[in-house]
Amino acid sequence: MRSNRITALGAVLSAVLAAAAVFAVLEAGEIAEARVGERLASDARHRAEIYAQSLEGAIERFGYLPTAAALDDNVKRLLAAPHDAEQVARVNAYLETLNRAAGGTVLYLLAPGGMTIAASNWNTPQTYVGADFSYRPYYTEAILGQTGRFYAVGTLTGVPGYFISAPVMVDGKVAGVVATKVNLDPLESVWHEAADTVLVADGHGIVFLTSDPKFKFRSLRPIDAAAAAEIAKTRQYGHKSYPLLRMGQAQDEGGLKVLSGSDLSPAGLVIRDEKDLPTYDWRLLLFTDAAPVVLAGRSARIGMTLALVILGLVGLYWRQHLRRARESLAAQAALAAAHRELEGKVAERTADLSAANTRLAAEIEERRRAEGELRAAQDELVQAAKMATLGQMAAGVTHELNQPLTALRALADNTAKLLQHGREEDAEANLTRIAALVDRLGKITGQLRAFARRTSSEKGPVDAAAVLAESLAILAPRLRASGARVVSDLAPDATHVMFEPIRLSQVLVNLVGNALDAVKGQPEAMVRIASHCDGSRIVLTVEDNGPGLAEGAAERIFDPFFTTKPAGEGLGLGLPISLAIARDFGATLVARNRVEGGTAFDLVMDAAEAEEHLTLPAEPLRHVS
Repeated sequence: MRSNRITALGAVLSAVLAAAAVFAVLEAGEIAEARVGERLASDARHRAEIYAQSLEGAIERFGYLPTAAALDDNVKRLLAAPHDAEQVARVNAYLETLNRAAGGTVLYLLAPGGMTIAASNWNTPQTYVGADFSYRPYYTEAILGQTGRFYAVGTLTGVPGYFISAPVMVDGKVAGVVATKVNLDPLESVWHEAADTVLVADGHGIVFLTSDPKFKFRSLRPIDAAAAAEIAKTRQYGHKSYPLLRMGQAQDEGGLKVLSGSDLSPAGLVIRDEKDLPTYDWRLLLFTDAAPVVLAGRSARIGMTLALVILGLVGLYWRQHLRRARESLAAQAALAAAHRELEGKVAERTADLSAANTRLAAEIEERRRAEGELRAAQDELVQAAKMATLGQMAAGVTHELNQPLTALRALADNTAKLLQHGREEDAEANLTRIAALVDRLGKITGQLRAFARRTSSEKGPVDAAAVLAESLAILAPRLRASGARVVSDLAPDATHVMFEPIRLSQVLVNLVGNALDAVKGQPEAMVRIASHCDGSRIVLTVEDNGPGLAEGAAERIFDPFFTTKPAGEGLGLGLPISLAIARDFGATLVARNRVEGGTAFDLVMDAAEAEEHLTLPAEPLRHVS
């Protein structure tokens, strides 16, 4: 009877454990899907925000064009006399120049009535000149004095784009309309490369921008008769029908809208997130693969199943272990005698181990003392390295500030002479230059601090010719004192480089100053600065006709504190600092002996693109001979 009760209790317990295991497996899958779903929801919202910002940025970067063009006096004059051929040509050229500078698609002027009278594409086969756009909403909105916005497929070109318009105001009245077209095809091309499916639908639910061309000009909902009539009236898309896009059945997975049976993913689930664009009355929809949610749930259920199986195996093992433990108790009595016999041997080994432990403790203490001495020695080395670095920096700052201070002295003397001669304008210019040199002293110390913090230098397009002129102005007193002839032979197509003006000036001042020292006392002393292109790089060479580098000096010329000058005439830091500056800006600086005698330094820098804005130095110094 008791045996039957135990068997029944075991069966009930097994059933409860099995039910708990099934519940744990299902719950593990639900929790995993919820966590992954929450993460994917956050990622989807973040990516939808990025797509929306990229779309808005692509449009609004051209939003100022119509307003800017509407302020032009020539545009207003043409609206007053639309048949003046000379004025038409003038406005066409203006619109073409403005549109090219902004990088827009087309910029055009419409007279009252909607006829285009001037356009930036006036000289192309697809010119807008003579085209009537009165049916476009952006025209009707602008002619009423408002900013017009409208997305449509071009009726002349067949190319879709976003149109922005602005009224031309003359004496408080609307005299015409300026409009621009923004081509969004490059943005769609970027979207094509993304893993997500992105749709942008207008207020009627028609998809007009998408990362997948097969969904373009399909509708999210049925188009009613009023909407169809409005689309046809404005010739917005040029399509007769807009097939319905099947969105599928939606279900909530961890805060996500997961669709099944959708045209966007016929073979499986897809995650949907959307963002309204109220400025344009658009809606952006983001669809991404929901496989991670399903995979997370499946993996969690499989993992929980395996964990439960392992736990069951551990339980069976433990049960078997207990059975064997009971069997082993019977054998312990037989082992007691053997245990007592072993105790004697253990006592002997314990004594040996105690002695060994004592020796080991002594060795450990000795090692700790040695480590303490090593740590103290390391601290002393670190302190010594710090002191050496401070010394080098102090010498470097002294060298770098010496030339601007010399220039300040020369400018001050020069200004006094200018005032004596009554040349107040030139004196004022030199005073301005003195202030600039003081600012430069601050920049030099700031750059040295930035270099000590290992911060990167700002790199941009620079006109090397202007920087050279400034550098020679700084060196003017030394040039006059040396009597050397300085020749600037920069190629016109090899002056625009990627650098920073002040740092490039420091390098040139050091190189030209070294060249002047090299030709000191030489008959017919000459220093030449030249440049030429070498592919995408520009080589600027400073060479002299001095004695050249002695054997062994070329290898050490860039070492700190190495100099071939007499004692007291140089610290040996100009060239090392110039090399460090060059490396900071991705350039190289090498020294070589000229075949005809003398030394040449080649500064190889990245060339700046032609369209990049060049950074120019301040106006060169004025001098009185």
